[in-house]
Amino acid sequence: MLFIADQASRGEGLKIFLDDFGIFLGRKRNRFVVKSRGEAKEIVADEVDSIICLSSGVSFSASALDLAVQKNIQVILAHHSGWPYAILMPASITGSVRARREQFKAYNDERGFALAKGFVSGKLLNQSNILKLMAKNRRQTDPRLAEELYESGILIEDLRRGVEELEAPNVDEGRQPLMNLEAEGARAYWGCLRMVLPQELGFEGRETRGARDPFNAMLNLGYQAALFPEVWKAVTYTGLDPYAGYLHADRPGKPSLVLDIMEEFRQQVVDRTLIGLLTKGTIRAGDLMAEDDAEGGRKLKREVVRELLKSFQERLEAEAIFKGEKSTIRGFIHIQARRVIRYLLEGEGYTPFHLGW
Repeated sequence: MLFIADQASRGEGLKIFLDDFGIFLGRKRNRFVVKSRGEAKEIVADEVDSIICLSSGVSFSASALDLAVQKNIQVILAHHSGWPYAILMPASITGSVRARREQFKAYNDERGFALAKGFVSGKLLNQSNILKLMAKNRRQTDPRLAEELYESGILIEDLRRGVEELEAPNVDEGRQPLMNLEAEGARAYWGCLRMVLPQELGFEGRETRGARDPFNAMLNLGYQAALFPEVWKAVTYTGLDPYAGYLHADRPGKPSLVLDIMEEFRQQVVDRTLIGLLTKGTIRAGDLMAEDDAEGGRKLKREVVRELLKSFQERLEAEAIFKGEKSTIRGFIHIQARRVIRYLLEGEGYTPFHLGW
């Protein structure tokens, strides 16, 4: 399957998704040539923003990869679930070396804990606002459920105030109480989504790797194939180290800062999209899952993956207003990465991204 998400009308680049055995990505001067099942499609490289490969059966020419690097096009190799295992980037990127030095220093002082608090605060506020929005939409049709959703939103809002009151000299000393509040908010949030989602989904709670139920599989796809690459790009292209985070503890190979900044965008990009698709009946619980195919491990049907990726890209391109600025949600991801740098270098207060309800 070749799927091209076209955002050219908004001034954004094309997203090329490759998800089938036998696809070949080659080059013809300033164009990519995608060959599949005896057909060929040419795409002007200047119009492409990212190439995302979700199949182990795709092949590339070195010349095509060279063109991608020349044009600063992100090439992502991912598993079927969406989790990237490799990202091709230019050997030289822009960004201040001073920003990285301050990024590392901040881990051992109050700045690191302040950023960790900001990431959790943004996550909780977005969770609260999603629940309040769902309560508002159900006020007439299901008043009892609406009340439960709204009360849970208030509970999570209270937890957020608890986050803001926490103090610690560095992130190591403050991480555990911070994560305890985050976990309490997660229990309330996912418990509410369980009440809202169709029962046929069999959603019992949030699971990450190895999830077998449809909703967790769709969440993982959205977080990993749509949101992660965008945050990775924002972090690395601004010159920050993707592995040196604050909320997520250090571990070899773990892109902690990318995961940190993702926390502010999970609900508004992925959760909200999936809730809308499922509750409006755009996608149905009985039509989501596929048997593991020859590539092994595939859980969602190919056509479902295509529909979801389109929807996630549309959500990333949705316009929003935050702190008096108007941009797409994708644009705000990059703005937030720059705000981290301004906080580290200039001491400008870091405000986590959130949208109202």
